[in-house]
Amino acid sequence: MTKDPILAPKQIEFILNSKKKINLAHGSVRSGKTVCTLYRFMQAAYECPDSNIWMIGHTSSTIYDNAIALILQPKAPGVPDPLAIFRPFCTWYESKRELLFGDKVINTCGVRDKGSIGLIQGKTFSLCYCDEMTLYDESIIDMIDTRLSSPHSRLFASMNPTYPSHKLKQWIDEGVKGDNNYYSLHFTLDDNPYLDQGYKNRIKNSLSGVFYKRNYLGQWCLAEGAIFDFFDRAVHVLRRPPAAAEYFIAGIDYGTANAFSCVLLGVSTGRFAQMGKRWWAEKEYYWDFKKTGRQKTAAEFASDIHAFLEPYGVRGVYIDPSALAFKLELQRLKIHAIGADNDVDNGILKMTSEMQQGNLYVMDCCPNLIREIESYVWDPKSSEKGYDEPIKKDDHAVDALRYAIASHRVSNFDEDDYYRKQQLNMRPR
Repeated sequence: MTKDPILAPKQIEFILNSKKKINLAHGSVRSGKTVCTLYRFMQAAYECPDSNIWMIGHTSSTIYDNAIALILQPKAPGVPDPLAIFRPFCTWYESKRELLFGDKVINTCGVRDKGSIGLIQGKTFSLCYCDEMTLYDESIIDMIDTRLSSPHSRLFASMNPTYPSHKLKQWIDEGVKGDNNYYSLHFTLDDNPYLDQGYKNRIKNSLSGVFYKRNYLGQWCLAEGAIFDFFDRAVHVLRRPPAAAEYFIAGIDYGTANAFSCVLLGVSTGRFAQMGKRWWAEKEYYWDFKKTGRQKTAAEFASDIHAFLEPYGVRGVYIDPSALAFKLELQRLKIHAIGADNDVDNGILKMTSEMQQGNLYVMDCCPNLIREIESYVWDPKSSEKGYDEPIKKDDHAVDALRYAIASHRVSNFDEDDYYRKQQLNMRPR
């Protein structure tokens, strides 16, 4: 067993002092926020006089993966596990998406967008836990606030920082000014004593720009300047693939009024090489009718993509989820077309992280993708309005790359077993 204390000093500080109606833990990634907020939430659930208790995530799967799984699944021997004290009293009901804790029923839900507001509208929250709360739409946050209507209602939430005018930063500032409804505590990586320095260095070196400031330093700041400010052709552009591809995937940004782009990616999971995971943009298909003087139909594009990808036996093609008609055209040609994850911020974060870690490259036969990466910038007008958004201009190949990187899971475990479980609609644990 470890001789270290189970809870870090900063976590203990939060648990002891989070007694206000709204209690927020914010700061850098992997700094211990989730464990201490969950610990405090479970304490409060034990004392709660009723079962008007909710756990909310960005999606129904993330609230399970990020929070409930920490409560239910034991750590490896010797690893600090402060939530183990609650585990014997918990049962998870998958079909109902409910966590039974003693005689309390804890409801769960995901609130991906504004349309999810109906899941919580009309409810009363005696107790609420929110994971990744800065990802919620502001209308969802306002609705959660109105649901905390009982005298004993409390909210516990963890989050990574975003832009400084965000609703949750306003709550934090109100607490700092003395409003007795709000308590908050800022966390940094150094507040987690269980992370080795090598891991901290990897996190630091895999981030840049706004993501470095928010996820490593834990700062609330505006997004500005070049998104891939670290991109260097001498480092990230290759003449030959960095490894033998185990398989290929592709991303498509479908355009009619704008350019159409498809990016083919080679993938090496690292199972057969010591270098670890690698993926790279192998080649691109790019059609800009403003330059060619001719627009193509969806059927023509589908035929072109079939010919473009046919030699590679592509495992999956990730496409803009709004391009439903074109997706059907691809499926008609027996191409495995998949609606992509279109969360822009998370997609950009994953791309920058993969490039910074030396996992993602671009072949020199992709001139449009290279040009767009170098010119991809944050929109200053959006920052002034209080939200992050890239300038929507000359971003078609970058969007195609983002769809593939954000949506495809690369791992060095048995890929065939993973896809078999997916087909059986089972969640790999």
